[in-house]
Amino acid sequence: MILRSLKWEDLDAALDLVRGLVDDRASDPGFGILLDKKLTREEEAEWLAKQLVAIEKGDVTSVAAEVDDRLIANSEATRGSFEDVRDHGHLGIVVAREYRSTGIGTEMLRTLLKECTKDGLKTVELQVLTTNPRALALYERLGFVRVGVIAKKVHRGRRFIDTVLMSTELRHGRNKKSR
Repeated sequence: MILRSLKWEDLDAALDLVRGLVDDRASDPGFGILLDKKLTREEEAEWLAKQLVAIEKGDVTSVAAEVDDRLIANSEATRGSFEDVRDHGHLGIVVAREYRSTGIGTEMLRTLLKECTKDGLKTVELQVLTTNPRALALYERLGFVRVGVIAKKVHRGRRFIDTVLMSTELRHGRNKKSR
């Protein structure tokens, strides 16, 4: 496995990855992805171009995972867009189905948090569906704490799903639990 930042050459693999996530959502309504339709290559190219510009500008910290020259996971922390929140990031992570529960997501997340610290972020937050206990446990193991719940944020099928808001404070390459 190689951990690195996204690059333009990832376009087709990123499109395959996101389309697979949409399939996962269809087969598992509790899955955490919010994207509800498969993107076109043009839509994915537009997203990737914006991401690459944001990475170059220092607005996004990116860690992607590659196995056998194939993009199989992506994570990023997006820096706050206003001066008062430039030291804070919002984190997202996706891993292809066949690579979940292999430790790749854990290693990618550890690396992303180290890169966020290097990039000057002081805090990072994320949201996770309550129907994803494995993700909740992973985030807690890596120093995130639950700071709130957004009741009924996601409406899927005939039910509502709560999300848990989690955060961590980054210090000297290690996470400190936020309160």
